[in-house]
Amino acid sequence: MPQLHVRKKLIIQQQQQQQRQQQNDTKIDDYYLVGTFETIQQCRDAKENVDLLLSDTSGSPPLPHTRASSAADITSSPGRPVELEDTEEVVEQVNTLNLDDYLSGDSDPEIYEETFTFAKNIQNPVDVLRAPPQPNHQVVDYLTLIGKDTETECELVGREIKITGYTKSSVKDAQQRFRNIQTLYKRRRRQTLVVPCVHYPTEAPYYHLYFCDLSRYAHKDFVDLLYVDPLRPYYVLLPVFKNPRTGQFQRPKDLLDMPPIVHNQGPLLPRPYPSQPQSPMMMSLRSASVETPPPAFPNGRPPAGPSTNESGYWGEDRRFVNNYAGSRQAARAQSPVSPTKSDDFPQLPSKPYPTPSVAQQKPTTRRVLRLTMQKSDGARDNPEMAPRLPSLLEQAKEYNLFNMQTGLTEALEGLRGFRGEIQLSAKLGKVLWTNITTDIQKKTWEFRDIKDVVVKEHGVKPIFNNVTTSSDDIIARFSEFLPPVHNRTACFEIYAKARNQPSVDYKPVVMIMNQGVVEIKKVITCREKVAEIDWVSLDRKFDFQMSLTSQELGRPDVKPYSTFVRKISMCPITSQLTYENVQGFLEVDHILYKQKTMYRIHFPFLVEITRVERVPLRPQASSSHGTKKIMGMTGRGTVWFEFQVYYTVHEEVFKSSLELDVGKLAPWTVEDILGAKDQPTNLIDYVKCLLLLIEKYEPLLQQ
Repeated sequence: MPQLHVRKKLIIQQQQQQQRQQQNDTKIDDYYLVGTFETIQQCRDAKENVDLLLSDTSGSPPLPHTRASSAADITSSPGRPVELEDTEEVVEQVNTLNLDDYLSGDSDPEIYEETFTFAKNIQNPVDVLRAPPQPNHQVVDYLTLIGKDTETECELVGREIKITGYTKSSVKDAQQRFRNIQTLYKRRRRQTLVVPCVHYPTEAPYYHLYFCDLSRYAHKDFVDLLYVDPLRPYYVLLPVFKNPRTGQFQRPKDLLDMPPIVHNQGPLLPRPYPSQPQSPMMMSLRSASVETPPPAFPNGRPPAGPSTNESGYWGEDRRFVNNYAGSRQAARAQSPVSPTKSDDFPQLPSKPYPTPSVAQQKPTTRRVLRLTMQKSDGARDNPEMAPRLPSLLEQAKEYNLFNMQTGLTEALEGLRGFRGEIQLSAKLGKVLWTNITTDIQKKTWEFRDIKDVVVKEHGVKPIFNNVTTSSDDIIARFSEFLPPVHNRTACFEIYAKARNQPSVDYKPVVMIMNQGVVEIKKVITCREKVAEIDWVSLDRKFDFQMSLTSQELGRPDVKPYSTFVRKISMCPITSQLTYENVQGFLEVDHILYKQKTMYRIHFPFLVEITRVERVPLRPQASSSHGTKKIMGMTGRGTVWFEFQVYYTVHEEVFKSSLELDVGKLAPWTVEDILGAKDQPTNLIDYVKCLLLLIEKYEPLLQQ
């Protein structure tokens, strides 16, 4: 009886299979909406049949709720058929698969290898692979980090890194990351890239440049200095024009007269020549330069000298004793002396050639080559065919733009692999000059000589005073010229030295804390000025400096910063604060209180006027618990103002560098910052905006 029952069930299953085959042969439309598939009820019936079949083969009676499905009970529904795999065939294939033969066979994955070689100017490759000091002062190995991020194996062998991986892209990625880290390491060891630029704002005749002592500058009251070094004098560049009557360079208009110097000791004055009559003009010439042979005038009398306002000293006091004068007198006696024409300023030759020394030295290999434009033969006969030569203003613009673009391009390329905060800003102030020798000050220079000759060969350094003004009246005039206020903020910049372990050295840090909220917003562990453009606006009271800076940020929620926050209290009305140093871990050096006022001018420029106060710090009496509190007396310190201009589009572009992976390059390019290579429109617009502000503010300062 059970066998008949099983046979009956098998016949029913065959009929169901034939029915499904006929349904699968039904034509399906193009959208797979019309067809046949098994309904949910059919799937349930099939499962009951399988359970019944298993129970019958085991000798157990059939379940009471099961029933056999006949062909008449099978219904079809439109739709796409479900293709089910045979589980028995899959299980059989898995059982017959030999994993050992598969892993040990000829189907091994391919391994790719690459080699990165360090540059020849890298002395120790281990220093390149060592990350800069982190906020937690933990040692970070780039070799391990890059291998982990790229899923490769990196091994340092001598001056090479062997890179192996299973994909070619990962190996190439690791190689490029090591190249980027090497570039970033070289940039950290370089000094700030300085690009001096000299600009006369209007069309002007041919002029030279003269280094004037700051004490003799007519507008020195507009130059504010935070720190004054009495042993290092400062100088200002002044334009020098030719006298149209004599053709000689005349006195700069912003150069003050030097007060007369009375010498009490006789040996300090140069001795007169016995063969020449003594006249005031001769004494003035010899006191200005004793290296020049005495001029021989007919009848022993000099010609008529310049006018009163052009005579006398207009350089520094050059009365010095020539140690080699005695050795040259014999040569002068043998060779005849040709008459020398007296000009307005004979001590300032126009050719900036280096002064020859007495000792025989080999000439330097570095030379500056200039190519001057010449007229063609056809232009000599017909002047109308001659091409128009660019004016001095156009030449200076092209020269300055080329130097600025070259310097900023080099600096930005080195910062593409930097992880941190990048900022490009400009500030109004005054460009000063140091390391000026007597030989440099005795001459006048062309604007092209400042960068290639004066700075590079003679070691003269431009220094920006970093202060716009300390006068409330001047900054009020600047503010009235700007549109309505866009936003106002205030914050404290706490300059300190910190460490998180007693065994490590202190590191300088800057903590930024907003006014009214005792919370550290940002911690700057390293601030570096990568490049600076020192732009001198001749005959103007203000210059500007465009600087590219990088800042490494640390976590403000870790010790010792989190401990320091708990020791700060602030008055919300007077903004005075009280704090305690974290003994052995954090010590405050000084605090700056900055109140920023922002103005939106034409897009995309933003002007920010900042009132900066150096907060006086006063220690308080120690309490019974032994704590040493220090009070910041806000409102009683030294105050100055800073006038900065930002290109707001750059801020959004540089945000991608904040979360940069190790060794990766930022997605922005130099063209995104400066503009196209052949026409850097962003940089040109930036400089135009700054020059426009300087020209607009110049009449306000004369009131």
